[in-house]
Amino acid sequence: MPFVDPSAPSLQLFVSALSGRGRALRLAPQAAALLRERGWEVEVVVTHREDNPGQLAAASTHQWVGVFGGDGYIAHIASEVGKRGGTVIPLPGGRGNDLCRCLGIGTDALAHIRKLPQASEIVSSQAGTIGRFRDVDAMRVAPLAHAGEAQNLDAQGARSSEASQVLGLVSFGLDALANQIANESPFSSGTLAYAWGAVCALARFKPRTMEIEVDGQVRRIRGWLVSVSNSGWFGGGINIVPTSNPSDGKLELLTVDPVPKHQAIRVLARVLTTRRVDDPIVHVETVSRVKILDSAGLIAMGDGDQVARGSVEISVQPGVFRVFA
Repeated sequence: MPFVDPSAPSLQLFVSALSGRGRALRLAPQAAALLRERGWEVEVVVTHREDNPGQLAAASTHQWVGVFGGDGYIAHIASEVGKRGGTVIPLPGGRGNDLCRCLGIGTDALAHIRKLPQASEIVSSQAGTIGRFRDVDAMRVAPLAHAGEAQNLDAQGARSSEASQVLGLVSFGLDALANQIANESPFSSGTLAYAWGAVCALARFKPRTMEIEVDGQVRRIRGWLVSVSNSGWFGGGINIVPTSNPSDGKLELLTVDPVPKHQAIRVLARVLTTRRVDDPIVHVETVSRVKILDSAGLIAMGDGDQVARGSVEISVQPGVFRVFA
């Protein structure tokens, strides 16, 4: 089935009915109207819980695709659009919107659309002359072949033996538990939800010992958390790894020492108030591949969702899709 003519200002807009507790769905009519004012011919596709957004995106023939939802939703659709060489216009519609923060889009979808150039200008300069096109890397999270207990989780949270793609961070430990608790909280704000999750997680979690392999070197690490970063942003606006760049073909490994809980509370409080991490107990290094050989029973969280449990391999996939931001 051929592409829609890429020279025509036609845009397919995927909207998550679930992201942000329905926030994207509520704002979708305004977003579509603003996009039409910018000169796009807009076809809106609303996805619900029973839908597989990745499959719907794979079946699309549009060269230009808007994605209005949370980080995980954008990741599922954008990776499929990238396979056929399409361009994604991400719109923040979740609670955290860390990917859009990282890309400089911000957290207000309608304000971002108002700042976009006219559709004809974007389409005619797709070679990159405007300077707002950007290739985005992803992390591939795959169960290790020898690890029978390893399981990845698909978009609906079902067990899967296939690899997952994550755009932001893959986390094990305290931050992953905080994310899980935040997902179950009643807060509509990602910042408040994660703050609540972090406080609750700190009361319940104890440092664990994990066995990992970093670019071929096996290590045993005991601490509060282990995270692998592509974008550096998580938790509704925390730039936990400022050196991360989702377009540089590299990853960053972040670990936190097993300090006493009172010291961990001090660091957490500073993170939640300053939205940044800068402390001697936090360690960051540039890597290209990390294998979690023994996860100490911890679940992996990525882009706000559970993505795996057990032993997995995390590697960088350069230039998985292109965005106009």
